[in-house]
Amino acid sequence: MDENGEERLQTPEEMAAQTGPSGGAPFASAKKLAKAKELLRSVAVAQGNAALYPATHPLVAQGIADVVSAVSSLGDSGFSEVTVNVYKGTLFVENQVFPEESVTYRKLVEDLLARGVSALTLDAQLPSGDCSALVEMLGASEIVDIDAAREFLEQRGVTCVRVAETTTLDADERDSGVRENKVRAREAYDLGVHAMQDVETQVKLGKVFEVEPLQNLVNTMLDSLFRDPAAVLGLTAIKSHDDYTLNHAINVCILSLSLGATLGLDADSLRSLGLSALLYDLGKVRIPEDILNKEGPLTADEWQIVKSHATEGADLLKRIQMVDQMPMIVAFEHHQRHDMQGYPDTQPAAEQHLFSKVVALCDAYDAMTTRRPFRREIRPDKALAVLMQGRGKAYDPSLTKALVAMLGIYPMGAVVTLTDGTKGVVFRVNRDDLLRPRVKVLMDAQGRWYEEPHVADLRIVDPATGEYACSIEECLPASEVGIDDVWQYL
Repeated sequence: MDENGEERLQTPEEMAAQTGPSGGAPFASAKKLAKAKELLRSVAVAQGNAALYPATHPLVAQGIADVVSAVSSLGDSGFSEVTVNVYKGTLFVENQVFPEESVTYRKLVEDLLARGVSALTLDAQLPSGDCSALVEMLGASEIVDIDAAREFLEQRGVTCVRVAETTTLDADERDSGVRENKVRAREAYDLGVHAMQDVETQVKLGKVFEVEPLQNLVNTMLDSLFRDPAAVLGLTAIKSHDDYTLNHAINVCILSLSLGATLGLDADSLRSLGLSALLYDLGKVRIPEDILNKEGPLTADEWQIVKSHATEGADLLKRIQMVDQMPMIVAFEHHQRHDMQGYPDTQPAAEQHLFSKVVALCDAYDAMTTRRPFRREIRPDKALAVLMQGRGKAYDPSLTKALVAMLGIYPMGAVVTLTDGTKGVVFRVNRDDLLRPRVKVLMDAQGRWYEEPHVADLRIVDPATGEYACSIEECLPASEVGIDDVWQYL
């Protein structure tokens, strides 16, 4: 509670601590994280010992044995190979950032870069001979580029150590396929809006609509989601104020499919969830638009009319006699709340279906982050804080945390100001650190637009200070900084 007796919204740091790393983080457990740190320590120590002592010295042999042991330990945790990345002067193991180690083991960073090496991949079954050659290569001053480094390892018959001059951490920016996936996903989105428009028209005319186009839309979205999750999730940044109902349905479908996939639902379940997420609000076609879009508070009678959309939607879907009953169930249940204190009334022992809980959560998030004629949008980070505040009451606690972990504390499309005064759009979420996404920086500290935006990874460490080079200062409404279409920057 705050000083006014109201429940205080959690800070971004508190939300990050409670949600923790998502399944996308390779070192989500403390045990795995410690093993990754030990790998970096052992390589740095082995490198230092080799520089100080002759090759026959016991400390050199011990250093090599420690590296082999560290790699083998990661192998026992499920890694067939592990990659140490140097990205913009910062050490990563896979995509997990290690800020303290980036400063402590600065010489390792400098020696890798001096040899043109930005990625160092070690097989889990690393022989001591290959490790010895690696340590020798790190100390060979005559090696000044990646070709020389590779030749050195090849001449010594090394097969379990591979070096590269670029890391995979900036693949999103380099991969030409990303652009194609984004365009393809947008085409599916636009076709989906038209399909939902047809459904709305048919229902208003009292006709039975075709379910097949909607099922095809879900299948297409699923295919795109499995191919490039970021390209699909980024579509939810599209906010149409003219066709709110249609865009909202597509956005809720995408969010629900993404969350369902994160929860590990199988393909058939995801198709059912996706179709339910498209149709859950169908009953609103029977609610007068002047009530739905009313700017002032609703009267008691008007509120009863609005609440009827849950039963109206279930009734409409029941009349279609769909094979899949889940859309009808979700339409009826999506406003009942996790604590069953919502509407419509049900039996005391009743409980919301999992799909209804997922759709209700995604519905609330997209609704809050979209500007409407009668209210401004809520910033994405604050919307997530509102959902976290409502967990255990309106929303399922586990699902709420899973949604925050999936979207990040600052979701894709969030407009932010950085600590250096620049402004940009969250471009990608870093699963290993939800507070530190990659931001496409669009404006300088004076508010001037850059001719060429650049991506800043907020995990990067300033080697001079040992601190993060930049952080998020605050989230802003897109309209406040003159951004009409956030999606174009994702």
